[in-house]
Amino acid sequence: MNDNLFWPIYKKIEEEFKDLSYYIAINKKQLKTYSIKIADLILRTVSECENIASTICKRENIKFKDKKGHIRKTVYFNEYIEQLNAIFKLEQKNVSIKYINIDNNTFDSKLTPFQKEILKINGKQKSILPWYNAYNKIKHDRVKNFKQANLENLINSLAALFMLNIYLKNQIFYTIDNYDYKNITKKIENFSDVFEIDYSIKTNRYDHLYNKNDDSFFDPISYFEVGLPMSVYVLECDKEIKTDTDKFSDGLNKLESKVMILSPDGTLTPKYANYPLTDHKTVCKIVASINRY
Repeated sequence: MNDNLFWPIYKKIEEEFKDLSYYIAINKKQLKTYSIKIADLILRTVSECENIASTICKRENIKFKDKKGHIRKTVYFNEYIEQLNAIFKLEQKNVSIKYINIDNNTFDSKLTPFQKEILKINGKQKSILPWYNAYNKIKHDRVKNFKQANLENLINSLAALFMLNIYLKNQIFYTIDNYDYKNITKKIENFSDVFEIDYSIKTNRYDHLYNKNDDSFFDPISYFEVGLPMSVYVLECDKEIKTDTDKFSDGLNKLESKVMILSPDGTLTPKYANYPLTDHKTVCKIVASINRY
């Protein structure tokens, strides 16, 4: 999936948010601060969320049908998110804030932008995403709902957009010859200047670090697996995948299998009869991929 239509837009909005942090001190007391600029950023940010959620669903071959089994033309954002949540467990995934201009105590815990809250709307209790509800209010009646254009809703919606972009990218990182975790985790940590996603390690390479029969408090395997549900990326060891080199080799194989020879009578015949196509794969020391656990 080519993310060039989406990632640059996220980075542009992120830069504007970073600029904003030089004009508004971002801390716990300021979370309800609202402005025209914040309203503009929220509208653009959540609009991107809607587009990317739809795009990921198409990639995952998710179809939305009516009661008669026909493909629906109109699909709502919450429906996209419900389907993606079923695949990626979005509601559990964490996003950390790491930007220097944001006070470390602005939020009491890591952000979980896709975790719904129970709010009372028009006298009825509904389970909603607060930042998405704010976006709809701002979009449909900005004058009445101007206070919804605040820093808290902006930060959470931007965290959601960041996470959706990571799922859209669907990048795989790997090392073939060594167990260099730092090389892999550095790539995951450097997606954004403002946010950082959680990652966990799913491996048995730590068996030798402790004696299963002793009373040691620290269990490395359990430690990493506890964080697995909250992690966007998972790192696995000694896993077979199709590397970039393998994809290139597959491509060469396909080209070679289609080579034709021009006979003297002008007819074309395959150079190779029953050419065996090889599905190239490599066992890598470490593979980091999107967490579907």
